[in-house]
Amino acid sequence: MKSKSVNKSKSVVIAGAGRAGSLIAKWLSKNSDVRVIVIDKEKEELDKLLKDCDVSTRIGDVLDLNIIQETLLSGCDLFISVLGDEVINLIVGACAKGFQSQSVAAVISDPLFLRNEVLYESILGVDYLLSPDYLAASDIADFLEYPGVLVSESYGNDRIQFFEVRVYKGFKYSGKTLKDIMDSLKGKFVIGYLKSGRKVEIPTGESIISAGDIIGLFGKRDEIIKNMKIFTGEWDKRKKVAILGGSNITISLVEQLKEKVSRIKIFERNKNRAVVLSELFKESFVEVVNADPLEDEDVFEGVRDYDVFVSPTNDDERNLLACSIAKDLGIPYGVSVIYNMQFAEVTERFGIDLVVIPYVSLANKVMRIVYNDIVGHLLNLRGVEIAEYAVKSNFEFLNRPLKEIRSKLGGVVAGIIRDEYAVIPTGESEIKEGDRIVMVCESGKIEQVNKSFFG
Repeated sequence: MKSKSVNKSKSVVIAGAGRAGSLIAKWLSKNSDVRVIVIDKEKEELDKLLKDCDVSTRIGDVLDLNIIQETLLSGCDLFISVLGDEVINLIVGACAKGFQSQSVAAVISDPLFLRNEVLYESILGVDYLLSPDYLAASDIADFLEYPGVLVSESYGNDRIQFFEVRVYKGFKYSGKTLKDIMDSLKGKFVIGYLKSGRKVEIPTGESIISAGDIIGLFGKRDEIIKNMKIFTGEWDKRKKVAILGGSNITISLVEQLKEKVSRIKIFERNKNRAVVLSELFKESFVEVVNADPLEDEDVFEGVRDYDVFVSPTNDDERNLLACSIAKDLGIPYGVSVIYNMQFAEVTERFGIDLVVIPYVSLANKVMRIVYNDIVGHLLNLRGVEIAEYAVKSNFEFLNRPLKEIRSKLGGVVAGIIRDEYAVIPTGESEIKEGDRIVMVCESGKIEQVNKSFFG
């Protein structure tokens, strides 16, 4: 086994060094308290990973149970199998549980496993069945409920709501400073981060917010929803949604959109698959069309008056092209699933409103599982970390105004939960023992924030 770090307090073993496994390993390795071991039979993949991050690696086939047993001898808080075969993931996960891993997660893709999730967890001992397709569909469903919202999460037992939104073209305060905007709105919420072009920052009062920027909004849910429309524009009607292809993401998305949209039209080019989908979705608001809009653009004419076009196929180029055509036709919102992270950098050129990367959705879910007993919630996106902490008596900045300690904390306090009530912080707010704090920081500073709260 190759190792670059020792004496770490939390141990995570990852089976698989593909895109998902490598991303999870890289994110976890940023925390010096987490020991990460990655198992894979491809030496080349492990060598690439070692160049990028501080992890331990082991070459071997996880179906060789001796490999798993020997790797877990020193203890394991979470074993996660992210190999390309979901059956192997389940088998390996069950074996890891048998070898005393505290928690086990297995990545699956077939919706059948999720429909029987409780049985698989109870019989095999696998604590988490994780479907990148289901997680990606959830991200898309959140966007369709509130167009303009790119990410939606809640913190502090739902006391603090977080929305990541793209500022729309009609934003009347475009080009003004954050201080001027907040003074004008008099809203009780916090803008925790700002992405303008390729630059991501934790904003100050002098930061400029313009149309097209991406911002993170934190506050009480009712207050956030009331003020969010200032940044995203009005959108109250129930939407009509067109979807390219009958993928597993499509199936999960339709199931999650019931009672949230007025109509769904699915374009599936494979005749047999179209028949299966028609049998699966017998609801009156779902129509399955055996056609390919990319081969016959006249097909697009049937959805010209639709509100959202979603491309969740397994082909990045098809997804981007279809969304681009839909936007050119005047469909207001375009959503694309992609699998190659490099494509994410060019999607804005296509005018696409939301890009979802399934294995990034998966990695964020794993981060929350790993940090569950350290921080209540953790999200990593756009070079920003969002985490929730319980304040104990050893917190060194107790009872001091936030304006005095912000630079020392390493990030911005986006929300305070005190006595089960949400407090939207100002510069005069103080952190008290027993509070739960929602923190936002740059990814490279999460360890500094952890040390502020844990010493």
